[in-house]
Amino acid sequence: MFPIGPELAFGIPIIEFFDNGTLFFEDRLDLRPNTYYYSVVALDSLGGLTTTYETMEINVSRVTTLSEAIDNGLISADEGLQIGDQVLLPLHPLGTDYLGRDMLARLMAGGQVSLLIGIGAPFIFVLFGVAFGSIAGYIGGKVDQVMMRFADFVVALPFLLFMILFKISFGIGPGESGVFPMLVALVILMWPATARLVRGQILQIREQGYISASQLLGAKTSYLIVRHMIPNTMGVVLVTLTFAIPSAIFTEAFLSFIGMGVAPPTPSWGSMSNEGIKNMLISPHELIFPALFISITVLAFNLLGDGLRDALDARMRNTE
Repeated sequence: MFPIGPELAFGIPIIEFFDNGTLFFEDRLDLRPNTYYYSVVALDSLGGLTTTYETMEINVSRVTTLSEAIDNGLISADEGLQIGDQVLLPLHPLGTDYLGRDMLARLMAGGQVSLLIGIGAPFIFVLFGVAFGSIAGYIGGKVDQVMMRFADFVVALPFLLFMILFKISFGIGPGESGVFPMLVALVILMWPATARLVRGQILQIREQGYISASQLLGAKTSYLIVRHMIPNTMGVVLVTLTFAIPSAIFTEAFLSFIGMGVAPPTPSWGSMSNEGIKNMLISPHELIFPALFISITVLAFNLLGDGLRDALDARMRNTE
């Protein structure tokens, strides 16, 4: 892609010819419209490169065959186009990726996968963590100790190892998308942090005077937890959920990068970002747009969490 300089960087070796009568070569790589430099380099007796070479500058333009244009619906068979005529392609507002696929369409389809993982999994394991931590914190004593030691045991479990085990258990082979095993692993292994935070809040709230008053009036344990304790922990829960959603999105991106998450051709913002890294210097938009969508989504959920905390936190509402 660059002229040959004194460093003799010839680029990618395409083919070797041992017959001096070969005077023609067709490059069948998926080339973009650009200027390319093809170098013919002589080999020594051992097959190594020498300093004798000739370079040809080739300007590649965007072309298509008449049959491909008809098959893709770009023109009709009766238009009578000739070689050299121009064909207008559909508009791609955000460009295309390295395979010519529309970036906007893939971002919209990838958002379904990323948001399914980023919202669905945190919502489930946060709910379970709230219930687990509320029960442990209110009952206390040995029950609390046993439940918290179980939570410590879950924290010690390696996420990546269980992700591999779940993928094998569900029969997900190499190159297949492991969205469902990823959801299961997130739900099973990510709830202890929420449970610990909620337990700490419950331990403080159960000593408050209005809890004792409710108990004297005959309120049941389930009523106390649902009516008084959980609403007063809503601020902590929403903050936890706010951090859990971007964390889940980044986890999906990491697993897709190592081949354990969403596999091509299924799009997701994480896998599209990892694909964009390969062409970052040539086509930066393939990395910028997925990363921008992830950043905007994370910011949106942070702002949403702040607003919900202010609206639902019982203590802040009472202060107002």
